[in-house]
Amino acid sequence: MKKKIMALLFGGAMAFSLFAAPGNPVQAAENDDCGCHDLVPLSGAERNKIVAKFLSSDAFKDKKAELLSSGNKWNGAHTIEVVLPAEGVTMIGVPFIDANGVPLMYVFLNGTFVGTAPVN
Repeated sequence: MKKKIMALLFGGAMAFSLFAAPGNPVQAAENDDCGCHDLVPLSGAERNKIVAKFLSSDAFKDKKAELLSSGNKWNGAHTIEVVLPAEGVTMIGVPFIDANGVPLMYVFLNGTFVGTAPVN
């Protein structure tokens, strides 16, 4: 009997803390001061230097070989996007089209592969 009462009290306390906790989980989405919407891909000579160095990196060569061997297609270096989101951070997006025809952006931060994102 004591176990049932304790379980009921503990469960009630957890439920209360979930629903009565202060704060707004949507508040971050409402705040557009992040600056992430101001990011613009680089172009010109600066972009070309970064892309040339990136294309010769082992991280890119390995990922490209893996993707091509699994049926993905790449349109070439002219499709690569370079963004400098913060001091000392280089973000490079390489678009590939997977074997099913779905375009995906393969993202590298400072030369290290970090994941994929859908292409809009």
